[in-house]
Amino acid sequence: MVIGNILSLFTFGFYILIFTLISYYIKEIVKLKGFSVYSVFLIIFTVFYIMVPFIQTFFPKFRDDSTHFTILLNQQSSTEIFWNMIVSFFILCIIVAVYHIDFRKNRKKRERNDFLDFIKNKRKNHFKTTKLFTDIVFILGATSILLLIIETGSLQTYLSLGSQTRGLDKEPTDYIRSSYLQLITLSLVILVVPYMYFYLYKLKKSQITLMKLIISIVFAILFLLYNQGRAPLLLFFVPFFFVFGNKKSKANLFLLAFLAVIGTFLLSILDRFFNYLAYGVTIAKVETNFLTQFLKEFSYPFSNFVLKGEFVDITGFRYLYDYIIWPFTMIPGSILSLIGFDKNKIDSIYLVNTSNYEALLGAKASGGIPVDFLTYNYYQFGYISLIILAIFFGIILKQLDIIFQSYKYNIPIQIILYRISFSMINVINNFDMSAIFRNRLDIIILLGFVLTLYYHDLRMFKKTKLRHKSRYEKIMRV
Repeated sequence: MVIGNILSLFTFGFYILIFTLISYYIKEIVKLKGFSVYSVFLIIFTVFYIMVPFIQTFFPKFRDDSTHFTILLNQQSSTEIFWNMIVSFFILCIIVAVYHIDFRKNRKKRERNDFLDFIKNKRKNHFKTTKLFTDIVFILGATSILLLIIETGSLQTYLSLGSQTRGLDKEPTDYIRSSYLQLITLSLVILVVPYMYFYLYKLKKSQITLMKLIISIVFAILFLLYNQGRAPLLLFFVPFFFVFGNKKSKANLFLLAFLAVIGTFLLSILDRFFNYLAYGVTIAKVETNFLTQFLKEFSYPFSNFVLKGEFVDITGFRYLYDYIIWPFTMIPGSILSLIGFDKNKIDSIYLVNTSNYEALLGAKASGGIPVDFLTYNYYQFGYISLIILAIFFGIILKQLDIIFQSYKYNIPIQIILYRISFSMINVINNFDMSAIFRNRLDIIILLGFVLTLYYHDLRMFKKTKLRHKSRYEKIMRV
């Protein structure tokens, strides 16, 4: 660790102060509400935008220089890194402040307590509908995977397809017919099914449901191996650890820290494993320490943010273009061509961000570099859009926490809530709307299920309350 002059000592002390404040705050939030969307967001944000610059600044001997983003981040001064960390922390403070604004009146708070009691005591009257929905999604996902295996010719070819099409200059149509492209997106829904069957099994234990759960996990693992994503594969299992783990907040925080350390080491192992699946060749193991591996895997969001000014100098601001254009990226090009729209002309923020790195470094990237939570919104129109995002996102996190906390006594649904909450890592490290709706369709479906269940329960609560009120008025008239 390097601490040179008084300024460095001050900077080090400031980092420690921020870590202390955030750690205490997160511990209190987890103690109060457990792992929720909000608490997981705080943890992931701290890792990407505060812990990364701290390690980058005070442990220079452990810096990585194997990627575009780490090379350019290494070229930044400690002062530049520090001030960008301060800006990140300021944005976090806005989100926290907005989250704690309570617009509800005391009457609405009393109504909410009655609603919580209603949910706690309500029966499983939606079991059959949820079971039918889950079975349909299971059939769609599993059938899509089976058809892709048949199209590629073998299971091994299918599992290698994701890696072979990951490069910027490769397309899935080089390996499968264009008519099968939608099956790739459709097969993603299989990731919804294990959590839904686990939920149904907890509601009503059945050997058939248990068998479906096991089969769906097998199909989900097949898809994750095809997808070649290391983080998605690891995150898939995290909710199960917390469902079966200790319910105490301190134990859960320790479990999360343990899984994070183990997961970081596993990333390089999975790299070699996926390479073997794709090409049948085992790449040589490169010995590296934990901090170097950590920076290699998790520094690109902060690197994006540090370089945001230079990126905008190259491309200019986007002026909400990415918020407007993303729905068109979900529509097949053949359909868009019917209305005279060329899908190839869509200026993807993902490609723009990667080309910016290539322009600054003067070297072609082997793969794309996603746009993180903060940089995505800075691209729109600078710090103004960042502040607007902070306010808006604070409100969203507050509303989601209110909904999720409504089911704190509902044990079966906890695994779905954990799955949605831990997906915040995907939101922060890749905030591209088209990527979220295309690559995280499973999370969108699970969130849609929770919202549908919540507003259905809320509607039933209001009807019950109105019925009781009407009955009381009749008694009073008598």
